[in-house]
Amino acid sequence: MIMRFRLDRFLVILVMLAAGCAPQPVFTPTPTKTPGPVLASPLVAATTAQPTLALTDLLSSTPDDLTPLITLSAPATSAITETPTATNPPPTPNDGLPPDHYVLNRPIPTGWRDYGDRTYAYGSTAGGQYRPHAGMDFFNPESTPVVAVANAIVEYAGTDWETIFGPQPSFYGNLIILRLSDYTYAGQPVFALYGHLSTISVQTGDVVPVGEVIGAVGGTGVANGGPHLHFEVRVGNPSDYFTSTRNPDLWIKPYYGYGTLAGRVINAQGAMLPEVAITVRGIDIPRYTWTYAGTENISDPEWGENFTLGDLPEGWYTVTTRSDRRTYSTEVYVRAGRTAWIEFIFD
Repeated sequence: MIMRFRLDRFLVILVMLAAGCAPQPVFTPTPTKTPGPVLASPLVAATTAQPTLALTDLLSSTPDDLTPLITLSAPATSAITETPTATNPPPTPNDGLPPDHYVLNRPIPTGWRDYGDRTYAYGSTAGGQYRPHAGMDFFNPESTPVVAVANAIVEYAGTDWETIFGPQPSFYGNLIILRLSDYTYAGQPVFALYGHLSTISVQTGDVVPVGEVIGAVGGTGVANGGPHLHFEVRVGNPSDYFTSTRNPDLWIKPYYGYGTLAGRVINAQGAMLPEVAITVRGIDIPRYTWTYAGTENISDPEWGENFTLGDLPEGWYTVTTRSDRRTYSTEVYVRAGRTAWIEFIFD
């Protein structure tokens, strides 16, 4: 018994020694793919209906040089393909796109919610709940200060019960309209409108410097969803709701390291298509926007856009939309401080 035990032990030792002397395989780790956007084919498999996005899906919303114009049109059929792309920005393009006019600071000071609500952006109906939006909403508690977005003269401070600035009396409640004193656009004055205010701290004719507190957030007028600042940019006539509004995304300075996406969705005849849903995916959460729904949503004369999405961190994005027959998708690089541009053509 003793000898058998020792012999067995000896054999085990021999096996272990042999294993230790045998050549060991070299472990080569499988290379991991660098996270980044995936370029889909410009057009992927056809669909049968316009996408419907639940409002709850839309709540995850919080460029030194311009990207080139991208025009998409659909073949009869196409298959989904994936091609890895570089994570670095593309070479600086020479595309001749219009210059940006980010001349406005944020109307809400740092420390409060100074970014716009994306569920009811400019031109949106919030899924058919409201009239087409002519401005941008900044949700904050009542009495949150609002500040001058630029050096300006107070064009109007009061209510809109008798002097009407919207589609109906008392639409904005307490409001302030500033006329920018240092900037005009194509020879026309530029105005900033603040609506639904709880208090007004200035008077018509006052001169205010950029950043000065001029009032406070409230819920006066038609303020759906609770207290918030309704902010508009108007060009030309400050009293004309239906022809003077412009998209604040193209006027408010982006955060440092952030840019804006703008573009249009048109048919083969060049007509703008209303209320088309657009999904924008980067390396973080997906974001959503829509093409302008109303005739009171006015395109920038130089850009000619019918959708925007502001406050995007610099980087690559996959932008997708659908007609009633097909899905369209492409990639675009958004540069910090600039506007990136794409165009979809539905055939």
